[in-house]
Amino acid sequence: MGVQNFTVFDALQRKMGWLSQRQGVLADNIANADTPGYKPRDVKEAPFQRVIERMLKPMAPRVTHEGHVDASIPGEPRLDVDEAKEKYETSPVGNAVVLEEQLVKVSETQMDYQTMTNLYKKHMGMFRIALGRGQ
Repeated sequence: MGVQNFTVFDALQRKMGWLSQRQGVLADNIANADTPGYKPRDVKEAPFQRVIERMLKPMAPRVTHEGHVDASIPGEPRLDVDEAKEKYETSPVGNAVVLEEQLVKVSETQMDYQTMTNLYKKHMGMFRIALGRGQ
């Protein structure tokens, strides 16, 4: 049985693959910043949040006895907001690439990838400890 059979490792690998693909698309956007009429692209958000929710669902608190207190908050708003973005800048050649915005996305992607790498290392370390091989 490999680590790919564990949901955590599968989710981390998927997220890292998505981040790698996104980094390439963002690099294309930056490379085409001076191309007339070019519109920046981005990779569709990975369903990483749904994977995490599926993993945590069995651990959600529930009332099993009438004396227990319900931990859920009724009417709690969901934060699944998809904001429409307006472009306030256009370049002289008429494309929609804003370099500052693309560079911020590149930095965010790099930080997210590093976080996933660290999580992967931590989980591998826990497996080594569990198997008695130390770190």
